[in-house]
Amino acid sequence: MLIVCEGEVTEVEYFQGVRDYFRSLPVEIRNCKVIGLGRDPAAIVTYAIRERDKKDKEARTQRDANIAYDEVWCVVDVDEHKTLDQAMIEARRGRVNLVISLPCFELWILYHFEDHTASCDQERVRQRLRKHIKDYDKHLGRDFPFAHHEIARDRARRADPEHCEPNRKGRNPSTNAWLIVEAVRRSGTRG
Repeated sequence: MLIVCEGEVTEVEYFQGVRDYFRSLPVEIRNCKVIGLGRDPAAIVTYAIRERDKKDKEARTQRDANIAYDEVWCVVDVDEHKTLDQAMIEARRGRVNLVISLPCFELWILYHFEDHTASCDQERVRQRLRKHIKDYDKHLGRDFPFAHHEIARDRARRADPEHCEPNRKGRNPSTNAWLIVEAVRRSGTRG
C-alpha cells in the first residue's frame, strides 16, 4: 500500500501511527509506505500514479507481483487549491483513491476526540485540537489515541454521511480519511 499525503507532518505521523497500531495487533502489514510531499492535489495524484507505475514495472521485470502496490491512496485538504477538481479526475482515471478533508486533515484528527458538525475553517479546527493535544503544532505526540479510529469514523460519517467513497469532495465539515484506516486494517488481515 502506498499513501501519499499533501501534508508533510500531521498526515504522515498519523498514517505511520495507524500502520504501527495495526501491526501491534495480531495483524501483519507487509508494506505500507507513507510519503508527505507538501504539494498541491494534482501534483500529489500525479506523483502517486508515477510511483505505482514504477512499482508495477519493477514487479513485471522481476516477475514478483508482491513488489507492486495493491492500493494507492492520496490525502489532500480542500484549502484554496485550484487543482482539486483536476486531481479528482486524474485519480479516477489513474485508479488512485483520493481522500479529501474539508476544511483540513486535522478535522479527522479532531474526530478522535470529539464530534464537530458545524461548518468551520482550519483555525477553528486547530483551536479545538489544542484542547485535546497540548501545544498542538502539527505533531500528534506519542499518546495519540489511534485506537479511537472507529469512533472518529462514526463522527466523520455523521458529519457528512455521503462522504463515504474516494475521489469526491464532501461538504464543510467532512473527511473520508477513515477509508485509508479501513484499507490499512484490511491489508493486514490479508497478510
